Amino acid sequence: MENRTKRDKKLISLVSSFEQKIASGQQAYLDESTLQKLINYYEDELMYHKAIEVLNIALDQYRFRSDLYIFKARILYKLGNFTKALANVNKAQSIAPYELEIQILKARILGSNGQLNEALELVNELKLKTHHSDLVEVYICESHIYETMQDLDKMFDSLVKALDIAPGCEEALERIWFAVELSKRYIDSIRFHEKLLNKDPYSYLGWFNLGHALSCIGEYSAAIDALEYAFIVNKDFSVGYLDCADICCQTKNYSKALEIYKEYFAVFGYDEELLIKLSECQFELGMYDEAKSTILKSIELDPYCDESYFILAKCYAKKDNWSQAIKGYLKAIAIEDLVEDYYLGLGKAFYATGAYSKAEQYLRKAALMAPEDCNYWVDYVVFLLSIRDLDKAFIVLNEASKSTFSAGLLYCEFAALHFAGKREEGIKILEEALMENIDEHSLLYEIEPEFRLNNEISSMIKYYMSELIAEKKTK
Repeated sequence: MENRTKRDKKLISLVSSFEQKIASGQQAYLDESTLQKLINYYEDELMYHKAIEVLNIALDQYRFRSDLYIFKARILYKLGNFTKALANVNKAQSIAPYELEIQILKARILGSNGQLNEALELVNELKLKTHHSDLVEVYICESHIYETMQDLDKMFDSLVKALDIAPGCEEALERIWFAVELSKRYIDSIRFHEKLLNKDPYSYLGWFNLGHALSCIGEYSAAIDALEYAFIVNKDFSVGYLDCADICCQTKNYSKALEIYKEYFAVFGYDEELLIKLSECQFELGMYDEAKSTILKSIELDPYCDESYFILAKCYAKKDNWSQAIKGYLKAIAIEDLVEDYYLGLGKAFYATGAYSKAEQYLRKAALMAPEDCNYWVDYVVFLLSIRDLDKAFIVLNEASKSTFSAGLLYCEFAALHFAGKREEGIKILEEALMENIDEHSLLYEIEPEFRLNNEISSMIKYYMSELIAEKKTK
């Protein structure tokens, strides 16, 4: 660390001295070492115009240095100035006409400049005269041209050819997953990467690509295994840990995700955003005290994150500490007031304390914020049914029907009709709900536990359940 600080100070001093000379109109002579340091510095800082200024001075001194023209062409290419980039690469080619690096850069620039036929012609020429081991760069260049043409299948095929020559080429491995994402050639990717990994089982990017392709076809268990190999092979591959943990969370494998986040922290240290994810895993696993402790650490690192206070509130709610839960929800809303789940949680917390007026206010707010999502309407109607405000329940059901539809709302409507003494009308709605989605019938018992004891309701559920089982057997 001390050596790095000394080098940084020297570099800053060098840059400062150069800029003072330029500002005062002095002639700046650049030796080889200074030139390289200044170009690297300005490129790293994305100060491309400054880098070009340095190169212009250098080219006044070294007129026949092809590498300087290449540097300048690359920076102009990054800036999107393809005409000037091409002019500089042509100058480099006039000095070193057979240099592969120059011709590959020229093909890239031609492609980006819309001169696609010329770019492909140059690439095809290079394929004929380039040594086999150097063809990797040619195929990668070709993949960029096909990407510009939006010919994603050919982009993928070019990268496969590059990796057939050099299975460990990281640039090709990174680009091929991008090609797979765009072309959706997941099965081809799986087959290719399995072959590649037979040749090179320590290719962390190979495992990474395989894992993502498996995930895209729904093979989540195999995907998790592959992504785990990626960071086992390369323990410093941070994205491998995070993507693997994400798939674990998506598939509700929270214990595995928890394990991976802990491994990540052991290598890279704590991060407030990942502490939130860790606490969510702990929460889903019923580790409410641990989740609260973790989220408090996250709040220490970032006291203005609404999601942290939301999770904290949920932890308090699970412990029936409603006053603290309400404070947490209100804090989350104070930071971000456009998340319906925050209002839903707050409404349920007020309901638990018996503050029904406030509960309805926030449950309604949640439903109106996401009117197309039936779940918020269901929670709102279940609350109204629990306090037997049937008139309002029917009004809200009608309101919800204008934006969404679900079996859950049908079960709510049946319960409302049942409580209102409208038995025959209610039975028709219950029949419709059971046909729509019998798996959601447990909502009935949440609304009214005594429905379990109702013989007519139980008989209907058993009948439709047997129908569903018979249907599954015939498939």
